[in-house]
Amino acid sequence: MTEPVKRKPANQELINAVWEEARDLIKRLEGSSVQRFAVEAGDTRIEIERGIPSGIAGVQVAASAGSEDGAVAAAVENRHPIVAPLVGTVYRSGQPGADPFVKVGDVVEPGQTVVIVEAMKLMNQVQSDVKGTVSEILVEDGQWVEFEQVLIYLDVDTGE
Repeated sequence: MTEPVKRKPANQELINAVWEEARDLIKRLEGSSVQRFAVEAGDTRIEIERGIPSGIAGVQVAASAGSEDGAVAAAVENRHPIVAPLVGTVYRSGQPGADPFVKVGDVVEPGQTVVIVEAMKLMNQVQSDVKGTVSEILVEDGQWVEFEQVLIYLDVDTGE
């Protein structure tokens, strides 16, 4: 008769520490594109995999074929959203009382900071990815924003 394999009893303190670390990582990764990660300590391993939320699959703006005004369709096509890369508090300037990074009518270049989103005491610069003119600012300083919420619309510079 073979003896059953004896397992070491789980170190509950270690398991709790690993779980706390995993929970902290989940919070930090909120709003990121990371879909799967693992935390390991000793013999304890926690793997977390998340699905893509159904509402984030993608949003497209389509102009109807029977549009009365071709200029309206062109205006929609040239409008580029700048979205929040994560959940947090948006700040329109680098410090309280300072001028905002951008105002309606300003021309922005790719890589130019347009707002800051604070998440977990980290300041994350949100930069324009295209050249364009700020046509609409949808957020106020200090406002809470959600992942992929539109912050600013740019009229894209087509070079014409």
